[in-house]
Amino acid sequence: MKVLVVGGSGFVGRALISRLLDAGHEVESWDRTRSEEAAGLCCKAVDLLGHDPLPLPGDLPWEAAFHLAAYSVPGLAWTQDLVFANLRMTARVFDHLAAVAPGCRAIFASSAFVYAPSDHPLKETDPLGSAHPYALSKHLGETWALRHRKSLKVFIVRPFNQLGPGMAPGLLVPELLDRIRRGENPVRMLGRDDIRDFLDWRDAMDAYLRLLEVDAPSGSIWNLCSGRPTRVSELVRGLLKACGQDRPALFANLEVETLVGDPSRLMADTGWRPSHSLEDTLQAIARAR
Repeated sequence: MKVLVVGGSGFVGRALISRLLDAGHEVESWDRTRSEEAAGLCCKAVDLLGHDPLPLPGDLPWEAAFHLAAYSVPGLAWTQDLVFANLRMTARVFDHLAAVAPGCRAIFASSAFVYAPSDHPLKETDPLGSAHPYALSKHLGETWALRHRKSLKVFIVRPFNQLGPGMAPGLLVPELLDRIRRGENPVRMLGRDDIRDFLDWRDAMDAYLRLLEVDAPSGSIWNLCSGRPTRVSELVRGLLKACGQDRPALFANLEVETLVGDPSRLMADTGWRPSHSLEDTLQAIARAR
């Protein structure tokens, strides 16, 4: 299958391209700067926020496309410009796919942050309504992508916290690992000891590849999550253990927010099951750095 990955240089994009190539797919990757090519991989420099026409698929049409490109670190100083930049990137990609690759299986990586706060595991039918601008940018992206559900086979994925080696600086785990390795004692956490849903990156890639084959109607939406509620303090202790260390962690904010998903729909529709424990994931991250 010929697959387009928009945003292939990020944490998820790199892992996805590797899995697609291993599975024998032909991959085209778009990024702001051109990456190194390999057997079966064509890389192009594409500015989604510019005005130049987007590349055409060439002799063979794209049969599937993953749209991953976005400003995606919730801790950024979010402004209107970033919200509209994410929407513009999504709109350009899906408008282009609808025009030059009708019928393409177009998968939009949204976010679990689109959901309204809830203390129970979130289903795809639960209300949306996060107040965070990043979540708003993803909700707008979903809405735009779904405009094309008649001309494209549009699938929406709402990932919860995906963990693995190579995550972007500024995210919880890379920042925590740096502080652990600098010898910070106690480890001082600036955020809250929230209850979160952490998923191994290898399990996430397994799910993405299953979406290339799933028989589901255009407009389908799935949570991508483990369904396991985990306190951030548990993750901290697990990463300390994976690094061979033991020290206390202090949280500056004692409030607790819950964001845990229900993966039942994805499991039922694709047969997918997460297979990696949090301990396994954290050990892989510690070994890689």
